Amino acid sequence: MEHRFLCLVCILMVALTTGVSGAPVVNPAVQVTTDRSDQITPAIDGDWLVWVDGRHGGADIYLYDFAAGKETRITNGTAVALWPDISGSRIVWQDNRLGDPEIWLYDAAAGNETRITNETGGQVMPAIDGDRVVWLDRRAGNAGGVYAMNLTTRATVRVSAGPVEGDPLIVSPDVSGGTIVWADGRGGNYTVFVSREGGEPVPLANGSALQGFPAVSGDRVVWSEVHNGSASVVVHNLATGEEERVSAGPPGVAAYPDISGNLVVWQNVTGRDTDDVYLLDLAAGETRRITGDNASQYLPRVSGNRVVWMGNRSGDWDIYLLTLGNASRYTFGMGDNGQNVTVPVKSEVVISLAENPTTGYTWNATVSPGLTVTADRYAQNMTAEGMLGAGGLHTWTLVPEKSGIFTFSAVYRRPWENLTGAEERFDLTITAVNGAG
Repeated sequence: MEHRFLCLVCILMVALTTGVSGAPVVNPAVQVTTDRSDQITPAIDGDWLVWVDGRHGGADIYLYDFAAGKETRITNGTAVALWPDISGSRIVWQDNRLGDPEIWLYDAAAGNETRITNETGGQVMPAIDGDRVVWLDRRAGNAGGVYAMNLTTRATVRVSAGPVEGDPLIVSPDVSGGTIVWADGRGGNYTVFVSREGGEPVPLANGSALQGFPAVSGDRVVWSEVHNGSASVVVHNLATGEEERVSAGPPGVAAYPDISGNLVVWQNVTGRDTDDVYLLDLAAGETRRITGDNASQYLPRVSGNRVVWMGNRSGDWDIYLLTLGNASRYTFGMGDNGQNVTVPVKSEVVISLAENPTTGYTWNATVSPGLTVTADRYAQNMTAEGMLGAGGLHTWTLVPEKSGIFTFSAVYRRPWENLTGAEERFDLTITAVNGAG
């Protein structure tokens, strides 16, 4: 992952100064994954989140259901599974279990898995919307290109006019309804193309820009662009032909943008140890940074009012979630250990920590007076039937009843053992103020 992004920085990096606000949104992000291995490349649709997980020593696809608070392992470690995407209950990803990478589909509602491509040379970077899946086919000769499948009829067609060249991550095909977008690096100059309802591909460049990482939602296409020494995110309205350009961030290159309705997110690639995620609200005409810690945040995705990304602020790669427009509920996890946070009086403070009671270890929590515990529960992770020893999440919901400074502390220990001072701890200082948020 690091190597790929260093390559992208070498290709795309420019320095720029912008007027984008550096203030993050009020709502803190919650760390969704807490396993000490790496979790990367998230994708989200509604209440369901998927990612690639390394906890079993390989690269598996995991699914998290926000409504149920449960996670499920989808693949069984027999292959390297990469670049998942999700639409409704359907998950697609590239998978090399049979040699060359191919596209596989899992329907979480039906509980079945299907291989949907079987060509040599490799099929990579899938995207899904409804019953339509698109991907980049890397077969040699004239057979390669961007392909699409209708999952209802299983009919497959090539959408691009011919083979597509370039780094698959920059090519990054995407689909929304009958609209398919991708970038083609033919000749070393990446150009974004669009095909609508099976029509001929149309370039969306002016011939001199370097474009990549396209994404589409309805009539809007977004991509990253470098043109005449300036880097920006471009929002193109297919219905009107109008375009809006937003500077990437100070300084950096906007990479891997995503769009859902009126919200656009992207990663500001700086080539340093810290990259941040930015958000553009097209309805409000406002751009702001939504991460601000001394860590790297990669590959943001957005669905509805939820933004997810992979970040390393906890020491390994985890998946983080920011829910927009909910200023009365604040969520925290192990990545916030030792922090001092500010919330409104009477708001909900939700703290979730990984726990595995089958080992004998549990979190022993202490809450200072003035914080009311309205919920204290443990939920085991969803596992295959009959699997023993699985852990889960211990979640506390706290409400500060008045303004002041309060503390939540927890020690991870076996209750029958004496304290040694070496136990794992979680400490959060909560400053409650009137009228915050």
